[in-house]
Amino acid sequence: MLILDIGCGKNKQEPGAIGLDRQPGSDADILCELTHFPWPIRDSCAERICLSHFLEHHSDVLRVMAEVHRIAKPGAEVVIVTPHYSSPDSYTDPTHVVHLGFHSFDYFVQASFENFTYGAGGFRILDRRLTFGGNFLLDNLGRMMARISIDFYEKHFAWIFPARNIHCRLGVVK
Repeated sequence: MLILDIGCGKNKQEPGAIGLDRQPGSDADILCELTHFPWPIRDSCAERICLSHFLEHHSDVLRVMAEVHRIAKPGAEVVIVTPHYSSPDSYTDPTHVVHLGFHSFDYFVQASFENFTYGAGGFRILDRRLTFGGNFLLDNLGRMMARISIDFYEKHFAWIFPARNIHCRLGVVK
């Protein structure tokens, strides 16, 4: 099973994953500039792709996802973790260029993705959830409101009870 960890940094998400990163001194097995496309990975080869705290560093998220789609096998799993737009982590790092919300991942589903990338296929959302920090009372209030209605939470409560990260699992449709 080929697992790729895109933008792996110093900590790969899974043992045995092949890491890609641009930084010397990272745990990357392949050093490459990830803002240049195509990446040095063959088409339809990966069964699992991890992007942990990677998407928020790219101004062209749809192009990144088109590249992920290209290198993934049909049915592959793509695991994404990124700060929620209400997280202080989203705005503290000056290298973050996009701020994502729960419904940002709707753009990757098949019909929307085909319209944006002019290609066939896309992704299915298998699972997505918000995680919260470590404050027992405030985090549980935010978690409860997000469970009741994610739309209401993001419109009215995200800045009061900020989420920490968005975790999203996608299935590749080809």
